[in-house]
Amino acid sequence: MQEGPNPYQAPAAAVPVPQPLPPRVQPAAAATTHALFAPPALKLALMTFGTLGLYVVYWFYRNWKTIREVEGSEVWPFWRAVFSPIWSYSCFRSMAGIAEGRRRELAFSPGMLALAYFLLNLSARLPEPWWIFCFFIFVPLLPVNSLARQYNQAEGVGDEAAERYSALNLLAIIIIGGLVALGFLGVLLGH
Repeated sequence: MQEGPNPYQAPAAAVPVPQPLPPRVQPAAAATTHALFAPPALKLALMTFGTLGLYVVYWFYRNWKTIREVEGSEVWPFWRAVFSPIWSYSCFRSMAGIAEGRRRELAFSPGMLALAYFLLNLSARLPEPWWIFCFFIFVPLLPVNSLARQYNQAEGVGDEAAERYSALNLLAIIIIGGLVALGFLGVLLGH
């Protein structure tokens, strides 16, 4: 019986060593963590009252800008914010998706929050005294805002301006918020 070459024997010739691969380059967008706009819950509530709901539109605008940067999409943040009752589900879902990438979860379904936001928008068309519910339009934003705050804290990013009250914020809260409070009293006391 003839024996063939031993497959377990070391090669007689030197084996060339391949060149190492160059280090993997991370795209700039993947390396950068973007901060979601997430003011404290009290500021969100006070500014919503103090601006007659316009702060909610601003909240959507700032978060749509971040979503556009993160996803690289071609959305127009201004128009998405103006039509926020229609686009709130997409915003909530995108924000939850950004946070889920960092192991954070939204406590409520984006669909339920969007429905609540839409219905609170519609409540402005209800007869007196039921239209007053429209002032609580910020409530469906609170779980999403809380998720965004947790995400920002975990990633070490955030917007300092969102954390503090500017002079314009205080002016709106005192003047317009005071008028809203008087309006609430008028509705509750029956004119």
